[in-house]
Amino acid sequence: MPPKVLVVYCHSNPESFTHAVLEAVTAGLATTPCEVEVVDLYAEGFDPVLLVDAQHRRRDLDKVEATARYRAQLAACDAVVFVYPLWWGGFPAMLKGYLDRTFVSGLTYSFAGRGPRAVFPAGLMRGKAAYFFYTLDSPRLVAWLDPGWFGAYASIFWYCGFAPVRRYYLPRLKLTSPEARARWLVKVRGRAAALGARLARRRAG
Repeated sequence: MPPKVLVVYCHSNPESFTHAVLEAVTAGLATTPCEVEVVDLYAEGFDPVLLVDAQHRRRDLDKVEATARYRAQLAACDAVVFVYPLWWGGFPAMLKGYLDRTFVSGLTYSFAGRGPRAVFPAGLMRGKAAYFFYTLDSPRLVAWLDPGWFGAYASIFWYCGFAPVRRYYLPRLKLTSPEARARWLVKVRGRAAALGARLARRRAG
């Protein structure tokens, strides 16, 4: 079977530059043997609101019917690719809600058998890669040092066992010329093709 890549796309405007990034990612992956599934959170009307109370417990999130399809996609894929804009130093609320509601205990991590004092769980996403393609308006140095990125890397993706975890970003988007944007999209397509080829080689090997 070919490797499966789950592409999670988050932007409300189908004419945005972020959508062009999505198109470049899928075009690159299309040159590889990978099986690609795209989740367009806005187009699908994904509900990002995590409700927790006496009737809705966090430990039962792996049983919520409304997110069953999304959890199944995560379980089946070999890699997840996130495509989004960086807003206020982090994921858009829609994408953060997706992570809140689908990266649940029993699927992406587990404390089973770890004892009551355990700090780190078993990362159940071991063997799966995570890639990020995003844009932001911050200068390149600020983008590279971004504490929001490193916080998400450690507290979500490393925590859940993803490896490798790689990011590709275009800083200073508002000040970037159309020519520079076009060049970056070519690079995005190449990066996506390369990651798909790596997954295929790993599956074949």
